[in-house]
Amino acid sequence: MNINELIAQRKEVKEQISQLNEELKDLKAKQDELDFALIQKMDAEGLSRTANDFASVSINEEIVPDVADWDALYEHIITTKDFSLLQRRVSSTAYRELLKIGEAVPGLEQRHIRRINFRSL
Repeated sequence: MNINELIAQRKEVKEQISQLNEELKDLKAKQDELDFALIQKMDAEGLSRTANDFASVSINEEIVPDVADWDALYEHIITTKDFSLLQRRVSSTAYRELLKIGEAVPGLEQRHIRRINFRSL
């Protein structure tokens, strides 16, 4: 295959992915609507679990954090050294900015990722 054929195929695949992502977005919205309706109906009937010939459903509740004051949270983490409250992910943007000004960050190594930047015309 020559470069023009590869680009044409890449464009076709990108369009197919975009179409599928749009369909997925619509399906997830429909699923959310159905889940909300199920929760309302089950709550009204006093059920936390039910089933039919096709599937079983149950309502699951979990507690998740919602940060109201980042400064207070960071202070708590620094004071207690309880870094388990944070997910382990370094900001690539902040890291690149530090590299630009010549500042090294202990504990980090560079990894280069090469990707194709593709835009339809």
